[in-house]
Amino acid sequence: MLQAFDTRGNRIDWSAFRKLEEGSQGDNGINDALNDPPTLLVTQIAPLYSSTGGGSGDPALTLPASGVAALSLAWPTSEGYSTFIIDLPHSAGTYDFDELAAAQVLRDVAASLNARSWYRAGKKVAALYAAAKNDYAQALRAKSAAQAGALSARSLDAGVNAETLLLADAGVAYAAGHANAMDWGATFDTITGGVAGLRVASDLYPKDGWLRICFDPGEKPAYYAAEIKHAHSLGLRIVGQILDSSEMRHWSVAAFERRTREYVDALPDVDEWETGNEVNGNWLGSTRSVVAKTRYASEYVKTHTRARVLVTLYWQLGEGRAVNAIFNWAKANMAGIAPYVDDIGVSLYPRQNPMGEPFDRVVAALHAAFPQQRIMITELDYDRGPGWWWGSLASIVPHGRDAVAALYQSAIMGYPYSGGGTFWWYFVEEVSRGNSLYRTLKSVYHSAHRP
Repeated sequence: MLQAFDTRGNRIDWSAFRKLEEGSQGDNGINDALNDPPTLLVTQIAPLYSSTGGGSGDPALTLPASGVAALSLAWPTSEGYSTFIIDLPHSAGTYDFDELAAAQVLRDVAASLNARSWYRAGKKVAALYAAAKNDYAQALRAKSAAQAGALSARSLDAGVNAETLLLADAGVAYAAGHANAMDWGATFDTITGGVAGLRVASDLYPKDGWLRICFDPGEKPAYYAAEIKHAHSLGLRIVGQILDSSEMRHWSVAAFERRTREYVDALPDVDEWETGNEVNGNWLGSTRSVVAKTRYASEYVKTHTRARVLVTLYWQLGEGRAVNAIFNWAKANMAGIAPYVDDIGVSLYPRQNPMGEPFDRVVAALHAAFPQQRIMITELDYDRGPGWWWGSLASIVPHGRDAVAALYQSAIMGYPYSGGGTFWWYFVEEVSRGNSLYRTLKSVYHSAHRP
């Protein structure tokens, strides 16, 4: 059983706990899961239940027979919602949820620092980390469960702030010495913006800039030839997305194969082909057909061109069925595809499926699963509408976009096996020269390219 408290020591009963997890989305926000700690494979969806009938009990769960599991769930801090991945005790009992979560975050911060011998934490990161450790130490000495819970909740908040700031700072610091190894990307879901849109992208990323073009299902390759040529003239390289995930279910395997041959043969100047987009999503049609299409396209590009091959996975753990969780789907289906793939991308929409604090652990697990490929963020945005917030609860969308862009554009660069990203999705619609999102992305780029 788990006991949860807020930073004032007020008990959070099952009903209130569930509402916090859901992010005011009702049943659509239920996303708790049990995971295998090393691999992050989902082993059970929605393991939490009330310790008593009704909503006044405490959150509880049943450990697997092995006693080894991690609990993942969305949970808010002052930064916004993270999907915490908390390694659970190996024996049944009553535990302070905040204490378990705070201890996990402290381990995560320590692991992030230990993995980055080249990084020296700045004053703000060091102060937040020290505050988190101090509050946690006091929680262990507290005389009441409420006091321990309050201190642990404070430790958790400071620890999350320390970890996300560390990841962003360290990413920029690493990129400053390896900026030329990173892709800096934007996505065009339409080319109707023409030259103006291309110039915004090339001005934003004057070196190592990449343009990801989502080829419309109703267009022929010739429609994009001039755009690709002009992008190259401005110094941008091209990722060609054969078909967006939203269209995949409408195409038979044979039709997709014909489309692959048509586009790849007609557009030889494309620098990298995205042969599968958000392949683990439950909206793409049958898994068998998705695997067949993605493998065919990946092999075709490798055997007929010198272009790189990208496959993008959709970030989710407990938001849907276990078979669609990012690591489960990859383990079950990527073995025959991966030999043809150069880059593994992540499609990340924190408003739909939060990540936040465990970013380092997730990226490391992806690298362990795909040691021969670069790991990238190849689709990123922050949606309007209901969802788990990040950056600012008071003014959700504008500040949330900036906060999401700053964190993930920076953090993804902090790994020797990273290819960068982040290929902002609604680039044409949301990024214009001089606006807030443009300035945020430009600031990260300049920080990474400082002398």
